[in-house]
Amino acid sequence: MRVFVPFALLLTIAGPAAADGGLPPPAPSGRERLVSVVPADKAAELDDLFARLAAAKDRGEAAGIETEIRRRWATSGSATCDLMLSWTQKAVAAGDAAGALDILDELTVRQPSFAEAYYRRGTLHLLAGRLSPALGDFQTVLRIEPRHFLAMKDLAVLLEDLDQHERALEVLRRLQEVDPQFDGLSEAIEAIVAGSHGRDI
Repeated sequence: MRVFVPFALLLTIAGPAAADGGLPPPAPSGRERLVSVVPADKAAELDDLFARLAAAKDRGEAAGIETEIRRRWATSGSATCDLMLSWTQKAVAAGDAAGALDILDELTVRQPSFAEAYYRRGTLHLLAGRLSPALGDFQTVLRIEPRHFLAMKDLAVLLEDLDQHERALEVLRRLQEVDPQFDGLSEAIEAIVAGSHGRDI
């Protein structure tokens, strides 16, 4: 039984804004690896926020920290790209998913290390049932930002849809390390484990 709702972000951020599944493997030798271009001071702020997230005592505390992290993820370092990202929110709110996808495609070209553009595009693909491109986008997000708790959650949903329960559980266990108070996480893990009887997990 699916516990998570796959649409997590596009209309909720305020402010500045099928292949093998599982967590993405390291980029093969000779292949360009996407690396986040977050400035060192901002990266240090994120590291501190993630340390606080891992130590959060309850869901309320974790939710506030998640919001701060998401605000930072929605900032690309380019005023133009940030504006374009805001256009995708307006397009989705107006029911124009195709228009939002066009903008997100352009964003991934302009700013290939902007994880948020891939994440939002992946959620649109997932909602439309396009599992293969959604899988690719979520894995790209996690190559850029391995702690992206929303991408891990949606990737787990996708893998469950593909009946790849073992890989979905692997992703959720990693999510548990990053954000142990993530909403619905314990129930999602329990649902997979409870359904594992008769499956090779």
